Amino acid sequence: MTSMRMVFRLGRLPAGTYRVMQMRSFYHQSASNIESEFVTPNARQFPASFVVPTAMPDMSQRTAEEAEHRKHILAVLHKMNLPIMQYAFAYGSGVFSQAPLSRRDGGAPPMIDMVVAVKDPVHWHAANMLRNKSHYPWWTRWFGLWAIRAAQKMGAGLWYIPYVKVNNEIVKYGVISIEDLCKDLLYWNTLYVGGRMHKPIACLFDATNNRVPNAQQANLTSALRASLLLLPASFSEMELYRMLASLSYMGDFRMKVPGGENRNKVENIVKHQLPWFRIMYSTLLTRLRFVHVNHNEESFTMHQDKRPATLALVAINLPQTLRLRLVQHFQRQPHLHPVFHKCKDMDPEELMPATSANIRKLRDNPETRKKLFEADDCEEADEWPFSTRFWLAVVQQPSFEDALREQIVQIVSEPTRIQSLKGLYTAGIGRSLRYLWSKMSKYSQSRKRAYESGDKDRGMPVSYTHLTLPTTPYV
Repeated sequence: MTSMRMVFRLGRLPAGTYRVMQMRSFYHQSASNIESEFVTPNARQFPASFVVPTAMPDMSQRTAEEAEHRKHILAVLHKMNLPIMQYAFAYGSGVFSQAPLSRRDGGAPPMIDMVVAVKDPVHWHAANMLRNKSHYPWWTRWFGLWAIRAAQKMGAGLWYIPYVKVNNEIVKYGVISIEDLCKDLLYWNTLYVGGRMHKPIACLFDATNNRVPNAQQANLTSALRASLLLLPASFSEMELYRMLASLSYMGDFRMKVPGGENRNKVENIVKHQLPWFRIMYSTLLTRLRFVHVNHNEESFTMHQDKRPATLALVAINLPQTLRLRLVQHFQRQPHLHPVFHKCKDMDPEELMPATSANIRKLRDNPETRKKLFEADDCEEADEWPFSTRFWLAVVQQPSFEDALREQIVQIVSEPTRIQSLKGLYTAGIGRSLRYLWSKMSKYSQSRKRAYESGDKDRGMPVSYTHLTLPTTPYV
């Protein structure tokens, strides 16, 4: 009873208002101190409507509508009678603005997507099978705990159960261990749950003593860094949010096959949830002081410092899994730079860290920077750690952005394929086919709307329309 009172207490907070938790020391260091030396002129002068997005027109009305809908979702979660959980959040079109619009237009409400994080998924499933027997196919109950344990660990460590009917709502919920959730947020092991949390979510329950919210702040900061590395020197606010929303779809095969996903999905997410994106990322952008925001009528344009030393500072603070993959990628190409040739047989872990203070000094000494960039065997090179020289060489490669995108694709692709196949076992063949049919219907509707509007690009996969942005030289 106490836990449910906590749930409804959280539900009274304005929906869509992102609650920024107190950051731990690692976040303050990575998002503020490390990059504070690279301040572009007037970078601290952000438009007031960007820094305080709740002042946007109609924001009060939209927040009130989302608050009412969140209370309804909390009631649905209570009605499901699930075992004890440590964290729960809802996401997608069934949570934010699209849901009330579909109801208002008389259409069928979209499925409500949830993820619940628990201490021990195997014991949790055993308890849930007693409470909600109909949520599981018969074979998952018949094979026992050893099969549950094996299936839970496959892919991204999520066990999804779709098409659970609760009153007049249809719910899909996934179960993940709290350890796997935090590791994905911090290290991007699979980017399956972490990628979903790059986009607006509604926190329904938190009994982790701020462990997940703090990991989520690191996840959002990592997403912002990766997006900025992939974007040109100047870009619009919408381009930034499209890139952020696209990261978890880069290697998702469903975005490329007919009937897999709505090909306008990223555009729809950003268009309908723009205020919530701004609430999530505006504070983080003001901490990354090498980014400058300008206000042009009703939109914002942004400019970032793309000098090699700044790019290196951003790159060395990417999530561990992505950073390690980048190291291994350039070790396999020793012909690109003398530094890569010297480190091709080194342990990748030795090249992971890089001292931020050393990189900052390069900005103040252009002669030394020029010598390091042009000749690694110069006298000055011996004074700099090898990892620092390695990352400075990495960010200067013309193929750096393509390599970064490729590594994200590889992180996402395999867990996505396994999760799709795992659904046949965890959800059942009938529910899986029903889910596939709904995806095919959305795909066909998006193609039809794109054809009627004459916009050919909207019918293209996300990986082609939103991720191939023009490149500009360093400034």
